[in-house]
Amino acid sequence: MRLLEHMLPRDHRAAARTVTALCAVAVVVTVAYAPLAAQQGGDAGPWPLLLAGTTVVLVAVMSCLAHFFSHANTVAWAACPLLAVAAIVVIDLLTHDASVAAQIFFLFPTLYGASLLRRTGAAVMTGAALVGELVVVAVQLPMKEAVIDFGYVSAALVTTAVFLTRAGERQEALVARLERQAAIDPLTGLFTRRVLDEAATSALSGARSDDGTALVLLDVDKFKCVNDVHGHPAGDQVLVQLAEVLQSRSRRGDVVCRMGGDEIALLLPGCSASTARRRAEAIMADVQAGSFLIGDGLVVTVSVSLGVAHSPTDGDNLRSLYEAADAALYDAKRSGRNRMTVASDRV
Repeated sequence: MRLLEHMLPRDHRAAARTVTALCAVAVVVTVAYAPLAAQQGGDAGPWPLLLAGTTVVLVAVMSCLAHFFSHANTVAWAACPLLAVAAIVVIDLLTHDASVAAQIFFLFPTLYGASLLRRTGAAVMTGAALVGELVVVAVQLPMKEAVIDFGYVSAALVTTAVFLTRAGERQEALVARLERQAAIDPLTGLFTRRVLDEAATSALSGARSDDGTALVLLDVDKFKCVNDVHGHPAGDQVLVQLAEVLQSRSRRGDVVCRMGGDEIALLLPGCSASTARRRAEAIMADVQAGSFLIGDGLVVTVSVSLGVAHSPTDGDNLRSLYEAADAALYDAKRSGRNRMTVASDRV
């Protein structure tokens, strides 16, 4: 079962496009050169033209199926590339063709595997192509000629597979690193707004909890003064330590996000309004009681203001929920800072 999973392409749409492109090339070459092969073959009869037509139908069907295979259809994605190798072998044997023109088609399944499958799948496809190549030359060519052809073609197939597989792995690692950079704030290690948007869409969807979802916005009180008096590196240190406090207070499933500057948002799925109020109060108390070190061991006092909104009471989507929490935060700051305001308590 795990082998079948390795045969699933990294990107199903890209795989469908690649299969279509390879099939199109096979069709064009087969149709274009079938008449010449028939003339050159002499007594070969109708086989070349008949197989050319069969190839056209086969690759057209494979191309169509590639576009309609579901993501979960692992058997189909595993079987069809291997059947394509088998089809190449059958066509070469029936046409008694072991020429370079016939052998070159084993490059196609190798290209597919190396460019679209992960390492194990690429190895399976390359191995299948090598076995197919060996059968074609061993059955139809003298031993010495078969060994030479197999050696050259094998070197080309293996080299192609290794280089393409390694390039694909490097690209996949780069994409994963870029996605992580887009999801994680480099200073605090908190999530970015992008993650908050995605999490809120899920939390506020039809599958939301009966307890609802809360959003807490907080600002560091007089954060500009910290930067002005102690410098921006000191302000960064405050934010890093604040992030640690918030993460220590978060539950599994909570999303703690740096919105920008000193504004931080906490998305609390499955959290009732009363629970959100208590958690906001606890955060405010933890920050006020904490020791924030900056510079050479200097301790500064930090406080935060918080605005709390709850869905569905204060909004049924992220925009309305954010506006309610932001208005509550503004009230908390206007009322003297170092306090918490709940949107539903506002007059």
